Amino acid sequence: MPKKAEVAKEVKAKLQEDKKQQEKAVAEAEEKTEAKVDKKAETKPEKKAETKKPEAKQAKAPEKKEEKKIEEVLEEKIIILPLRDAWKFPRKKRAKAAITVLREQLQRHIKKEIKLDMSVNRAIWKHGIANPPRKIKVNVKVMKDSAKAYFIE
Repeated sequence: MPKKAEVAKEVKAKLQEDKKQQEKAVAEAEEKTEAKVDKKAETKPEKKAETKKPEAKQAKAPEKKEEKKIEEVLEEKIIILPLRDAWKFPRKKRAKAAITVLREQLQRHIKKEIKLDMSVNRAIWKHGIANPPRKIKVNVKVMKDSAKAYFIE
């Protein structure tokens, strides 16, 4: 049987070899990351010097604004709509149901495609999913093809 001292020496030797291997691996990883950083540092200034895209984008932006068509408002209505039917739904589905009820109510008044503004959505969801308002006051602008509803306080 080998003595305890001999076993201890063998274990120490293995531990030292493991440490050396780990140190080599760490050193290699650091060299690789330094090489990557150097490559990135070399490429970045070249890209900045070459690109002149912001000027081109600024020239295109006004064209897009000109392309937008402003539809004529044919009619404006202020309507108070009841959302009591939304309260027939389960608690955790009421706000979503209120949106659909609102669309249905607006469809009865205006026979065109309805678009809701974000202000209407925020007003319905203000108190959470379970507590939408009982009524909502809406300003509806009717255009040629569609209508858009805005929230009024």
